[in-house]
Amino acid sequence: DTPTDTIHLQVSMFWSKKLSNNTGKGASHPLISPPDNNHRNHNGNESRSHPNLLPEGRAHVRFEQDDSVFLALVDFVVDAILAGVTIVSAFGMATVVLCLYLIVRPFSVSMARRLSAQIGASSWLDALALIMPNVQIKLTGDSDIPSPVGTSILVSNHMMDGDWFAILMLGRCVGLRGTIKAFLRNEILNLNQSSERSLTRTSSTSSTRMMRSPSHVAVNGSPTRAAIGGASNGRHPTPVDLSFAAKFLHTFLEFPLLNGEDYITDREHMFQLLRSFADNDGATAPVHLLLFPEGWSLYNGENRKDVLARSNEFAKRERRPQLKHLLLPRTTGFNASLDSLRESSPVVYDVTIAGRGYDGSLPPIFDLSIVSLWNLLRRNYPREVHVRIKRYSMEEVLADSSWLDKKWAEKDRELHHFARHQSFPADRGFARYRTFESRTHSVETSVVSLFRLMLVPCFIPVLLLLSIPIVWTVTWIWIFYSSFKIVFGTGRPNANTGDGGTTPRPDSNPGTPFVPATPFASPMLNW
Repeated sequence: DTPTDTIHLQVSMFWSKKLSNNTGKGASHPLISPPDNNHRNHNGNESRSHPNLLPEGRAHVRFEQDDSVFLALVDFVVDAILAGVTIVSAFGMATVVLCLYLIVRPFSVSMARRLSAQIGASSWLDALALIMPNVQIKLTGDSDIPSPVGTSILVSNHMMDGDWFAILMLGRCVGLRGTIKAFLRNEILNLNQSSERSLTRTSSTSSTRMMRSPSHVAVNGSPTRAAIGGASNGRHPTPVDLSFAAKFLHTFLEFPLLNGEDYITDREHMFQLLRSFADNDGATAPVHLLLFPEGWSLYNGENRKDVLARSNEFAKRERRPQLKHLLLPRTTGFNASLDSLRESSPVVYDVTIAGRGYDGSLPPIFDLSIVSLWNLLRRNYPREVHVRIKRYSMEEVLADSSWLDKKWAEKDRELHHFARHQSFPADRGFARYRTFESRTHSVETSVVSLFRLMLVPCFIPVLLLLSIPIVWTVTWIWIFYSSFKIVFGTGRPNANTGDGGTTPRPDSNPGTPFVPATPFASPMLNW
């Protein structure tokens, strides 16, 4: 035997002895391939080997577990870096919005809103599109894409928690520039509820739920949790990070806050905010309100099929549509938006959304928190989202008292078609699909926005150093500006007048939509 065979024999005898002590005679090592008794030595001559001899070139060790650990470590490091970049850019966006709120808003609310949307929210959405994985958005509609001019209301079904991300990315791609404002659910966030009001509302809701009467319907016919048998005490407590983010969105970016369980108490504040969006026909600061009327997030922690069954039971009692894939829509926020924005004649967009692979199942149960949303958007979000949009004027909506119910019955049929064919029905008059890539769309703008927001926190020490003279300067300018307005009466024009307050506008007719379906359909008044 050659020296190489001797070494192999010694190694094999070592493993054989070690395994015989542990697993018994005849056992083989799990990481070593079975030996070949007849093999050739390095001289090319066939030689007899030991029964446990390890042949040349046949030994191999499996590293699958080590590879998985290494990949998990790499994924964790990349995730931590991207999370840090997201937090720093979000902090930069918050700094910009806060400065505009303190410096510009005292002089012009519309200018502050416009700058906050274009410089703050829009820049952060551009940066977020670069950080998050790419989402392919396929859009089809019966007319023009949502216009960035004027006011509008977008009502959408609920696909999953985080479906607002696809709509925000779509708005970014079509030029809405951060003007989409989603309704926040105060039943989940509890932003402005005192402990006394919260206890009162909880006790009243519990007693109502025990009664289970068909008459327990919120304002404008919206089903409450008690009306369809929901248990308010089964709701998970709101995480602190989510409440803080929602408070910022509501206070500085003016996302509307809707409370279906205590609508009367919060109604005046919400109407005041929504009416301010309609000032001057929304021309100076366009706003697009996003509403998910189903309210699936109110039932986190509850069985989805049971919730749907209770919703259909309530719909049967009220003689409203019974649906297979959707909950009965709540009309409180929708009707409040129509009433408040009536002066600006908002356009209503019926939005249906579904992700690739949708099989007709109900939205999954989701633990609502910032960390869960991050994991959802980074790992489990659909890479292809289909969006179907249909445009209606406010007059068409107001002419039918059950418009929302009919649209939801239509959405239910469209989702059933999508579950079978993975595409929405190709109706006559609908445009072919337009495809947008969230990450690669205007990628240079995303890079500049991310770099700019990352630099903003570096100037915070300078802002703190200059904060006192800036505050004093802004305060004195605001005092002189307010005094000038009071003395010379240069307030904003009357709500019943046109652009400059000279041409009266009829009160009986709210007028045509600000932007028609096509640019040449009708003359554009008050441009």
